[in-house]
Amino acid sequence: MTRNRGSRGSTTLVFGIGFAVFASIPFFLANAGINPLRKHVLRGINPDQAPSIGILVLFFFSAIAAFAFYENKPPAGSDAARAQQAADPHGVKRRQPPTAFVRNPWPRVFAVGPVWAVCGVIAAFVWHAFAKDSGIPGTVWGDLTASPLSAFALLFGLWATVNFSLALGAIADAFHRTLWAIFLIVSVLIAILAITVGVVASNILTISPLAALAVTAVCLIITTAALVPARLFAVTRARVTNRIDAAHESRLQSLLATLAPGENLMLHFADRENPAGQILAATNQRLLLAAPTSIGTSPTRPGQVRILDQAHPRQLRGASTKFRPTGHTTSVHFRDRPDMELVGGDPSEADKFAEALTSLATTGRLPPEEDT
Repeated sequence: MTRNRGSRGSTTLVFGIGFAVFASIPFFLANAGINPLRKHVLRGINPDQAPSIGILVLFFFSAIAAFAFYENKPPAGSDAARAQQAADPHGVKRRQPPTAFVRNPWPRVFAVGPVWAVCGVIAAFVWHAFAKDSGIPGTVWGDLTASPLSAFALLFGLWATVNFSLALGAIADAFHRTLWAIFLIVSVLIAILAITVGVVASNILTISPLAALAVTAVCLIITTAALVPARLFAVTRARVTNRIDAAHESRLQSLLATLAPGENLMLHFADRENPAGQILAATNQRLLLAAPTSIGTSPTRPGQVRILDQAHPRQLRGASTKFRPTGHTTSVHFRDRPDMELVGGDPSEADKFAEALTSLATTGRLPPEEDT
């Protein structure tokens, strides 16, 4: 446990140092009068703009802190990773919350903001030591090395920006599985926020340290207060989806228990949000439609499943999906017999299942990404 906490803390520090270093690149290029955005000819840029450019990039990276913790799969060795490996290798994989900070403990979540902010302030002090424009006295940049107010203004501003990004990331995470549109909208908002905050923050260096400190302190209080309920909401939603995953895993184990000796499950699809719903499956011996008659309490104690319909693999013609008044419908088509249909489930997962079955019917193999 201690090793894991140390690893998580070091990761936060590494990310903080990394984003400060990346933000330093445009500052030093501008400070040297180099504009790398011009093709072929490096036109000069006014070194007076270097501090504002550096701060813009610094706040931009802070505003996309949520994306820095994005993960496509659960961490190696975690319970979620082991459960995923044990699941049907050809079934649609359960989607884990993308942002790691939702799965991490509270201290790690709240450490991101101050650690990144401290790294950013240190970077600003380094810039000031090399800057050709030392700033106007009475401003944040001009008094950076003369007054602690300037340093605290930058610290609170970066910290608040990270907290706001993580709060939006938590909201996106909460809807990642059930309402993909909201997840996408909030993710776009984070990107827009990053650009907006970067542009606005680039002017913070020209105002008085006291005014900057007052504004950033208020922002820090508001964003910290917003981060607490946002993460609580995301964690609550994650617990619900974990229970849904456990129920689906139990249903899958129940289905496996009904298979004959030598029969292997190749592909399956079901409505994960409805543990009592039906399930379409393809094995090496048949296509079948099943429904649970009882719901197990865990994958190790599965309930029972009843086979509602089945067909020989040679009868398979393919599969398709369609939106109907009753709900999104997945249909498996056969020769010389009626279709098998399942209403409900994630439309994108249904499309993948239909494509895989159609490939199996036409080529005799599952698509490369589904085939072992």
